[in-house]
Parts: sequence; structure tokens; C-alpha cells
Amino acid sequence: MPEIVELSQWLKNQPQTFTTKKRMMVFTDLIYTPTNEKVVTGFRYFRNPITDVVAAFDADDLEAIAALEFALDEDGDADTSAVCLLLAYTKSGSYLAAQPQEYQDYMPTVVREPKAFATPRARALAEALDQSA
Repeated sequence: MPEIVELSQWLKNQPQTFTTKKRMMVFTDLIYTPTNEKVVTGFRYFRNPITDVVAAFDADDLEAIAALEFALDEDGDADTSAVCLLLAYTKSGSYLAAQPQEYQDYMPTVVREPKAFATPRARALAEALDQSA
């Protein structure tokens, strides 16, 4: 079985859609070429099992993913768990991609190929899902 490509590498493997831009000679930003926007990466951890996240992901249903129970600590702040959704998006919502990941034996393991989602609610969904922002 071929190895599944991680989201950040998947984006870089699409030179017709993304370019890189050096910043301060050390950092590199990924730019979504059609709108010339920086791609923001983030993640969201869930309390649900990976099967719930994968089922919604396979159905292209980001609304269902956003409705799953987020991993929160006893104070209601974002927490971690074994189930994660990796995100890549533009602030305007012109682009949104995701990939489910599960920690198996303490190692992050992607469980599906990444995919882009075309939805008019991309911006709101990305903001709701991204706990790193």
C-alpha cells in the first residue's frame, strides 16, 4: 500500500496552485496562487473516535466534522487527543483543505489522503475548526 502524503507536502506538490515566498531570508510562506494569499495551517482535536471524523471527511461533510465534539479540558479550553484534523486554508476562505490524523503508538499517522473542499462557508468553517489560531 503506498504511503499517504501529509497535508503540507501535498500542498507543495501542486506548483500550479501554490508557490512559496521567502520572508526574512529564513521563513517560507506557502501562497495560494489564484488569490495570492498566504496559506494558514492549523488543526483541531476531537473527542470522537477517528471513524466518526473519517466518515464525515469521506462524505465531504465539513459541517458534520464541525458538529463533532471538540477535545476540551476541564476549563473548556482547547485540548489534545488521539484524533486530529489537519487544516490548510486562506483567511478569505478561497481555499480550504484538510486531512484526518490519528496518534497511533504515540506517532501522528495520517489516515486519508488530503483533499480540498469547495464550500461557500469555507472561511467560517476554517475559523471554527482551527484551534491553533
